[in-house]
Amino acid sequence: MLNNKMLVLSISAMLSASAASQTSHFNLEYIDAAGVGANDTTAFVAPYGETTVGEYRKELIEFAVRAVSLQFNFTVKNDLIIDFEVPEGYGATTLGPVFSEIYSDEGKDSFGIMEYNRSYPSTLASALLGKRVISDEDAVVSFSNGESNLVTQSGNKFPGLVYDTYHEMMHVMGFVGTDCLGDCIPEPVSRNSHISPLFYYNDAGVVKEFESLTLAQKTDAYISTDKFWYGGSESSRNAAINELTSGHNDGYVHMHSTPSENGGVDPQSGSHFSFDVLPAQLMHSSRAATEDLGMAAYLLCDAGWCRGQGKVIEQSVAATFNENASSESERVIDITISENINESVDEFEFTFTPDPNVDVISFDDVDDACSKVDGDSYVCTGELDFLSSVELRLVVAPFDDYTLTGELRSTGYDVDRNGFNNILNETFETQESGVDDSSGGDNSGGDDTTGGDDTTGGDDTTPTPVNTPQTSGESGGGGSMPLFLMPFLLLIAIVRNFRASSSVVG
Repeated sequence: MLNNKMLVLSISAMLSASAASQTSHFNLEYIDAAGVGANDTTAFVAPYGETTVGEYRKELIEFAVRAVSLQFNFTVKNDLIIDFEVPEGYGATTLGPVFSEIYSDEGKDSFGIMEYNRSYPSTLASALLGKRVISDEDAVVSFSNGESNLVTQSGNKFPGLVYDTYHEMMHVMGFVGTDCLGDCIPEPVSRNSHISPLFYYNDAGVVKEFESLTLAQKTDAYISTDKFWYGGSESSRNAAINELTSGHNDGYVHMHSTPSENGGVDPQSGSHFSFDVLPAQLMHSSRAATEDLGMAAYLLCDAGWCRGQGKVIEQSVAATFNENASSESERVIDITISENINESVDEFEFTFTPDPNVDVISFDDVDDACSKVDGDSYVCTGELDFLSSVELRLVVAPFDDYTLTGELRSTGYDVDRNGFNNILNETFETQESGVDDSSGGDNSGGDDTTGGDDTTGGDDTTPTPVNTPQTSGESGGGGSMPLFLMPFLLLIAIVRNFRASSSVVG
């Protein structure tokens, strides 16, 4: 008789009509005119099928925002305005986030992070205080209206718009300073901010704290090429020493400080890493197409997102069909939650939703750490030691098509380096293998967890990934425009008991 086999359609955490509710700690308001940007109704063939240019743009932006929402510990929602009105030749820019200062002890956070006479981005301040600190939007993020960033460049995992959004979201999270040095209107200004204590200037061999410098010395630092540094906690410096192949001095990471063509201050300085920092960083001024925050995770952790209690982690979740443990009456799917760098995760929380069309027979968890919540959803918690993993096993009734969606996060004050690894969206299919069991054929087919080569299809007796259109951009070509220079503006506003400012960054 014919034996049913499983095909794994790895949608790699992107878009699915049957996906569970998606976590986002950002309210997005698209403000383009009809027919423009996110409202562009031009037909577009996405990897998963037909859609419109505008809808696909929204999907890619919201996918990146969802990943960021799983990387940081939020306490309130943040508001973003999105448009596609960046001038021609620009990739993406962010106006904001709004910066605030506290006036009294009543305005301080319980973690002891916020200080007087220091500016904090509204996103971080809201997280520290557990309430929104402004009544308007936190930032305005603008993208190019071209379509070149809707395709996936060879060697990249996602379309360019995902990486553009990812880069700009790190500015929204606070990878941006409040300085305006060089040709500024009405005059140069530098204020102490959440990240300025992390900056140093190598002044002729003497390493000085950035905040101790005069305005003229700060300007010199901004055009010093390789002497303006980020130096955070000991773990941050160790990460730089162990991971970077260039662009640091004993763990002090070079910030972007290359002079402009006329020898003046480049507006990107103070808000990006130097191009000397390798491997390539998402927070280069022309962002690299990487899902790993790299040193940006450490800078944002040091700046306050870890609340002085958390750390930089990198966890992931994956699901595979276990053919050996399955039978004609039961299908077994193994879920693996892993810690991928040399840091423990004090407590992870994995929430997932099995396909509602397939009965769940049992869920073998670890130490009874999983429970059913909200209808058919489950939540599992546990700990991860250094470079360790936790195996969860889901047993379901036989099925033709099966979708498993979920999200992984840390419940501590950790910054996760790769939020895309925290999104699970896998679809499994049953396919007749064409092997007659009575003939004694070998049905093991090798390693069913890797799925083999999706271009050849492998041995048809083995569960093999199908070369299915993938909205994640596992394969494909194309890319996005580089991020060019943008004037660095400083706007002043009064918001309740806070002084606030916004900045434009690329």
